[in-house]
Amino acid sequence: MNKSFLLIKAIVRRWIWPFFRRTLILTGVLTILIFGAGKVNWTPMENWIIDKLAHHEPIGTQLILPFQAKVDIAGTKEYKKEKLLILKTNLKNTLQLLGSKIGIKSRSAYNSAKNVKDLLTSQNQPEEIKSANPDNVLSDWDIIKDNLKESLNAFKDFATVRIMTEDGKPVIVKVVENKPVIVEYDSSDKVMRWGKEIQAASAKYGIDPAIIAAVIEQESGGNPDAESPAGAIGLMQLMPGTAKELGVNPYEPLANIEGGTKYLAIQLNYFGTLELALAAYNAGPGNVLNSRYLYISETQNYIRNVPSLVAKYQRKFTAAVNAAEK
Repeated sequence: MNKSFLLIKAIVRRWIWPFFRRTLILTGVLTILIFGAGKVNWTPMENWIIDKLAHHEPIGTQLILPFQAKVDIAGTKEYKKEKLLILKTNLKNTLQLLGSKIGIKSRSAYNSAKNVKDLLTSQNQPEEIKSANPDNVLSDWDIIKDNLKESLNAFKDFATVRIMTEDGKPVIVKVVENKPVIVEYDSSDKVMRWGKEIQAASAKYGIDPAIIAAVIEQESGGNPDAESPAGAIGLMQLMPGTAKELGVNPYEPLANIEGGTKYLAIQLNYFGTLELALAAYNAGPGNVLNSRYLYISETQNYIRNVPSLVAKYQRKFTAAVNAAEK
């Protein structure tokens, strides 16, 4: 018995304790660094970096652009601020997810999870929620992997993208494989092209047309032929299974708008708030029911960005109504 005890003690002292000691020290150092970083006002430094990058010309882009363009410094700064915010959100959510695995939850995450639980306590789930594919509920690894991938993409755009004007309209110019790629910056015209169809769906399902338009811009940029790597289709990026459940053809733009609006109305009616409805639309109801959406950076950025787009489209629909009355 004595020998066994001594052997276990030797193993613990030689291998196990050194490992845990290093882990505890590393965890302590990281905790202090994260806490300290949170107490520092980084805004002046961030603004200085953004200003320098906005005035810096990515190598080779100006020489081979297919049009005479002028850099929109103010637009570039706003774009870079948005990408920096996405980068910080991704890293914060990843750290919060890792913290939750060892029992450390942020106050906001705790309150949000409690609100979801309170909202759903006495509600019956509609068939569209019950039939949500359980395979769409993301694992910890899936969330971390997606967050880090999006972080890398956001950092690349933060470092290299500039906003320029072509024929008076802003465009995004980014460098891909040492060549400039030009992307439309404002999708408003493409989205408002479907204004009548959006208004019809709004009247049918009681959703503000500005919300529908904002979701369309966020999902597809107004492109009826858009298809995501995950298989989402059309203007409102309906998954084939969801479209089938709703009884619509996702490849037909009018049906896609109606189906997407109906699905959003279902989420809004069930979850009770626009934030949770948007989270369910983006991440799937399952990831809201189990509060996983709190750590999915794409969803957090989605529910932050769509309301600002709603404000933009409220102005556009108001202007369209005023123009029609004249």
